[in-house]
Formats: sequence, structure tokens, C-alpha cells
Amino acid sequence: MTDCASCADERAAGAAFCEACGRSLAPEPACPHCGTPGGVGDDGYCGHCGMLAGRERDHLETDCDPVAAAVTDRGLRHHRNEDAMWLATRGTDVDVVISDGVSSSFDPDAASLTAVEAAGALMPGGDVAAAIRAAQAAVAALAGEGDPRRQASNPACTIVAAVVRGDAVTVGWIGDSRAYWVPGEGPAEQLTEDDSWATHVIALGADPAVAMRDPKAHAITAWLGADAGKVTPRTGEFVIGDAGHLVLCSDGLWNYLTDPAAFAAAVREGLREGGTLISAARWLTDYAITAGGADNITVALVPVAPKG
Repeated sequence: MTDCASCADERAAGAAFCEACGRSLAPEPACPHCGTPGGVGDDGYCGHCGMLAGRERDHLETDCDPVAAAVTDRGLRHHRNEDAMWLATRGTDVDVVISDGVSSSFDPDAASLTAVEAAGALMPGGDVAAAIRAAQAAVAALAGEGDPRRQASNPACTIVAAVVRGDAVTVGWIGDSRAYWVPGEGPAEQLTEDDSWATHVIALGADPAVAMRDPKAHAITAWLGADAGKVTPRTGEFVIGDAGHLVLCSDGLWNYLTDPAAFAAAVREGLREGGTLISAARWLTDYAITAGGADNITVALVPVAPKG
């Protein structure tokens, strides 16, 4: 006989669920550090040894193959995943949103998750700018909710979003999460322009190589959050002429592939290695982890072909 840990009701050994309370009778996973069964709490820490065993958001995948796929991963250096993603498909229509929490703010993981959920809810309408404005309002509202420390250091994040309708693509963004077009051959084309210190000074005439080596290079100049001020989403629309892949990602990936030719080569190699979109997204995630995994990593891939 087996006792249910929740209600202590006895049921035959081997039963999958308790007949009295409905809870699973499967053994609770053990802490990977000390081996204590069921020691890991909802916060991801073991109540016995105190070590971080993992959280649900450490690694997530959305597989809509062959229409789209996305992966997000904590990487190696951060103690939690502050990236978030939203991917939805309806036939060949695709809505995708990626957000990267600003680590210097309080609760950046809440900011990114709030952003993708708020934007994702409006993406089916095809108005990317409106979806991003909804995300901005939702993230700004976090400063007045929950932990009072949010008022002193407002939860903040970046966002990049795209809708694909046939061979028409619309992208929108605030911050430095990016969208790329990767054609069948040749270098990738960056469809977004970073809202960052480096981009600003390069536009003023600074040497790009020098600017990108500066410690302030990745400091963002626009973001979602209560302290962001008035920020207008930037958008771009295009109709593709030849087949390729739309790729959205956080800087946890593109920091290791800053050269457009190298970025395109990595995407193509990922597609060749696994043969599916989800395996390619995993391959690119593993590429960033192998390169150092210094940040959270999120990548989404959407193949787009011309009509006819």
C-alpha cells in the first residue's frame, strides 16, 4: 500500500494518483546536490542543503515545427533566467515576442514575463506597436504592485516582437533585443537598431570598434519600465523576396555573434545539424553556452518563404 503525502490516504501501490485528493503519487524529484527527495521548494532552492536546484524558467522550449520554434535558457553565470518569450502560431501565422530583463532593476524576471504576456495577448491583431505599448504599460504598473522595493528600483526590460503573415513581416522593439533576417546565402541583416550607448555614439561618428569595447557599450537608452519616460516603439515592415529565416534573440546570443556573416553561418549550421527548427534553436543556445554563457539566452526561428 502507498500513503498519499498530501492527505495520508492509503491506496494500492503503483497507483498514479491519490483517489481521495487527486494528487500525484509519483516520487518527488530529489535535490541534485544533496539527494534529498522532495527537498526542492517552489523557489527552486533545496530546504535541506540550501542550494539552488533549478527553476521552471531555467530552460523552456516552444516547438511549433515546421512553422516556428523558440528556446530560452538561464545560461551559466546568472542565478535565474531573466529572459522571457512568447510564441504562438495559427496555421502559418506567427506571433513571437522576446524580452530581456534589466538585471540592475528589481524583479527583472517579473518585468520580462509581464512584457511578453501583455504583448502576446494583442499580437494576433497584427499591430506590433500597440502590443509593445501594452507591454510598456503593464511593466510600468509593476512598480506599484507587490514588493515595495520595486518603487525604488522599478522592474525593467527590453522587448522585440514580430508578426509573420505569409511573406509579410512586421517587427517592433524597444531596447537591444534584436531581430535578424537570415537569407539562404550571405550575411544576416539586422532588422532592429539597438537602443544603446554604443549605437548612439557610433551614429555621432565614433569608431564602431572602439565604441563596442567601451564598458558602457551595452548600456540601454530605452526600455520598458516605470522610470523609462515616454518611449515610442520603433517598427519596420517588409515583404520577403527569397526564402530565409526570421530570427529574434536576446543579447545572450548575439553578443557572441556580432558579425552578420558569423551570425548567419551559425543559424545555417544549427539548421543543418539538427534538421528541425527546435533543434536549431537548441544548437544556437548551446553555442552561446559553450562560448561562455555569460547572460540568459533566448532565440526564436521562423522560416518565411515568398508566396506563389
